[in-house]
Amino acid sequence: MRPTVDQLHTPGKYLLVDSFGIDEMNLFLLRELGVRPKPSQPARKRGPGRWLALLVFAVVGGVVGYGVGQLIAKNSAVDSFLLQLGVGVAALFLLLPVHEFIHGLAFKGIGAPTIGYGYSLKSMMIYAYCQKFPTTLREVAFVAVMPFLILTAGLLAAWVVWPTYGVSWATLLVLHTSGCIGDFVLINYYLKNRHRTIYTYDDLEGERKTYFFEEIAVR
Repeated sequence: MRPTVDQLHTPGKYLLVDSFGIDEMNLFLLRELGVRPKPSQPARKRGPGRWLALLVFAVVGGVVGYGVGQLIAKNSAVDSFLLQLGVGVAALFLLLPVHEFIHGLAFKGIGAPTIGYGYSLKSMMIYAYCQKFPTTLREVAFVAVMPFLILTAGLLAAWVVWPTYGVSWATLLVLHTSGCIGDFVLINYYLKNRHRTIYTYDDLEGERKTYFFEEIAVR
């Protein structure tokens, strides 16, 4: 049974374990990557989230680098390469709304009644949210991973079908994967806390904050 927001704030049943403003989202991501410790806590060793990010960049960078190299070798027209590169960068701005729309569909898939979209200039991001709808970390991971899975599959398929535009597809793939780091962090947050019962909800239309509550085990 999914708890309500009021129930999450009931003393003795749930414990607030984390919260941050939407404009502080980047600080949360850096903390989970092991780059920035919590206040009053010593810096910790590099966590699995940071290694996951490095691995993703290494693999994608290697594959894309090889593909771009092969394309340049076959097509020595540098101007064509630069044009495709520019198209790939420009197309990212068209892909971002699609990315967030997929997040919204995933929220609908877990039962969220209404979906909202917003942006934070300070955190330099756009986002989808479900106002005051408590979700489990497993549901958060599901919502987080869907745009990466769907758009990566689509871009790879497009690369195979229209290899002539390989530089554009490669550019989009690298930029989009880089932009998914926040989603990867949320997935890792679920994985490292999967032994705990944690619910989270967004209040982005009021306090503009996200909350994480842990269910207190009854002994």
